Parts: sequence; structure tokens; C-alpha cells
Amino acid sequence: MALVSGEKKKEIFVFDYDGTLTYDEGEIPESTQKVLKNLKQDSNPILGIVSGRELSFLMQVNNLLSGIFSFLVAENGAITFFTDQDEVIIKGRQWSEKARIVFSKADFHIRFAEVIGSAKRQENEKIVGLLRSTLFEAKVVPNRDSIMVCPPNVDKGVGVAGAVSHFGSTKDIRLTCFGDGENDLALFGPADVSVAVSNAVEELKRIADFVTQKPGGYGVEEFLQNFILKKIPS
Repeated sequence: MALVSGEKKKEIFVFDYDGTLTYDEGEIPESTQKVLKNLKQDSNPILGIVSGRELSFLMQVNNLLSGIFSFLVAENGAITFFTDQDEVIIKGRQWSEKARIVFSKADFHIRFAEVIGSAKRQENEKIVGLLRSTLFEAKVVPNRDSIMVCPPNVDKGVGVAGAVSHFGSTKDIRLTCFGDGENDLALFGPADVSVAVSNAVEELKRIADFVTQKPGGYGVEEFLQNFILKKIPS
């Protein structure tokens, strides 16, 4: 991990949404929005969001921030949208069709988006039991008070790595990732620099390169102001 190196690399910053960019009211603080816009304006890095949320929601967030994000990775890595090309890449569509059939007779509620399913965390044992009994392959990913059921080859790390490859070779890129939840453990896999906000789960803090003093979007601000914006020549 290195914030500064001798060679100039393309900077890419990727942010989880819930609990990382947001805090309190579930919205991105105005001060965080301002810092993100300043970052984009001052050094023009590539910015991205990754989330378990659906793509339509992340597109609304990007519109709110004047389109500063170049890519959006939705549904925990299953769907990637490149704003410059208006291109959507979907992984696991056929898997999702089969998953809906497998879970159609479950005695608990599970909601499917375009690809992945989600249920309350208390249903974890039932989900695992159903997958075992049907021999259906899936990745079960905890995230705070919910459980996500994803295709076996899908997670945030895979989704972000694929998105980043769109912008060049990894040897020419420095990827900084920000997160707070269990599903961000995979996100930190491809990161050159990993940042956990102070409200992150302990498992994520243990593997992070940096842990902020402040929570959510305020922690994102803290890191960007202390380590990135200060180093940008005026």
C-alpha cells in the first residue's frame, strides 16, 4: 500500500454507498458531496460507487452529484454501468432465473432484484439449508442486518476489478476503496489502498490500510482532505 509513488498513476476511488458515503439520515452529507465534487474538479480522478443497491437508485445518486461518478457497480457486483458509454454489463442473469425457482417455495421472504436476492439476516440458516438441500450453487453474503444471495462468481471485489479494467492496466492504476460492511471485505481485495470508516464492522477495520476517526461520509471527507486534496497542487 502506498499513497505516493515515484511514478504517476491513474487514480480511481471507489465508494460503498450505505454507511460509507452516507450517515445518520441515509443520505450523503452536503459537506461530503462538496468534497467529492472538489476532488473531481481539482484532479479529475475516476470515481465509482459500489453497492448492494439496485442500479436505478445509484443512477439517481449520480445525478444528484452532477454525474461525477464514471461507473456504478450495483447489486453487490452483479451489474456494472459505465456512464461515459451508457453501457450496462450484467452477470448472473441465467443464475437468477434458476434461483427464483429454487426459492419460490421457501417459507420466508426473499426479494430478488435484477440478479441477486436479499432477505433478513435472521433467515441465514434457512437460506443455507435450502441451498444445501437443492445443491444450488450460490454465494451467501452477510451485510449488517441483511443477507444477500448472489451468483457464485459475484461479489464487490470481482465487480470493481472488472470495472477498473475498463480504464487500463492495473499496473498503471492506483485503486483506493472505501467501505464499512461485511460485503466490503471482498471490495478490499483488489484495492491498492483500503479505507474503512469508523463505523465499519471490526472484520473490515482489521484488514484496512486506514481507519478514519469519523463515521460514514464524514470519514470519507477526513481521508480525502488529509491524504488526497492536500497533495493536489493549487
